[in-house]
Amino acid sequence: MIFNRYLIPIYLTVTTILFAPHQADANYEARAISNRQVAAIAKKTVVRIISSDGNFGSGVIIGRTERGTKNIYTILTAAHVVRTPNVSYRIVSPILTDNLGTRKRVSINVDAQRNIKKFTNVDLATVSFESNYTFAIGTLGNSEYADEGSPVYVAGFPKPGKAIKRVAFQFTGGMVSSRFDESDSDPKERNNGYDLAYTNITRAGMSGGPVMDAAGRIVAIHGEGDRNSQVPGEEASGGLANDEKTGFNLGIPIQTFLKLQPEFSKIGGARIDKSPVNYQLQDRSVTIGTKHQKFVKRYRIRGEDPPILDITKVNEQTYDD
Repeated sequence: MIFNRYLIPIYLTVTTILFAPHQADANYEARAISNRQVAAIAKKTVVRIISSDGNFGSGVIIGRTERGTKNIYTILTAAHVVRTPNVSYRIVSPILTDNLGTRKRVSINVDAQRNIKKFTNVDLATVSFESNYTFAIGTLGNSEYADEGSPVYVAGFPKPGKAIKRVAFQFTGGMVSSRFDESDSDPKERNNGYDLAYTNITRAGMSGGPVMDAAGRIVAIHGEGDRNSQVPGEEASGGLANDEKTGFNLGIPIQTFLKLQPEFSKIGGARIDKSPVNYQLQDRSVTIGTKHQKFVKRYRIRGEDPPILDITKVNEQTYDD
């Protein structure tokens, strides 16, 4: 192995984002992180919400407070995920099991009458539960910065399909395609709060899951997919089925929730970071071929603009049987 002393900073660099409550100053910017890092945050904080009648959706843990020796956690989800009356609900959520980051999922029953709060004229609800376990908490971002073209990610647990026959965590990327809150003054005309449109792939069961920005912060709650607007029974234009999704999906901006719960950072223990995103990404990318192909690794760090460091090293090695 050839050792290159110029790569020492790359191996020693660890990029860590700490989502602690703070009042950011005017010059603070949250740094964009890699897709994998955002996915790791989502996987730690996104939960399944399952009703006793067999329906389920998703949600995201956004707050923690203490009550005696127990923690009180708050999940934010879409109200239609928990709309069914006279049924019981349970939460399936990941927890840490050791210091190595190993996680398992636990099931927690919730009292629908006492632990679920729905909001008026907006498709949002909170679900609270008590636990001695320690759960990760997502950070609420600033949906005002989620404008057209901004990269966003949606995470949740969709229902099984034709090829994917089991319930599995899904994380999809896309971008904001439109905002509707600027021109609509009457909240009743804004489709239950769904003011943010994006291009991410979603399926039934992902409703209530978070829409995250490039820094891994929650900027919206997903809950609706745009569909063909043809009158039932009429042939859709372009040969599309009447109920076929168009590819656009919608979420409720997190600022809508924060306007309804302005003190939630205090009473609910939420972490809020309203700073803009700095998209000067610092990363290390690795490309690995198969056993029978060339083995290639590429390491690169991008700094400021212009880059203060831009090194690419390529090692090639062939493997024989």
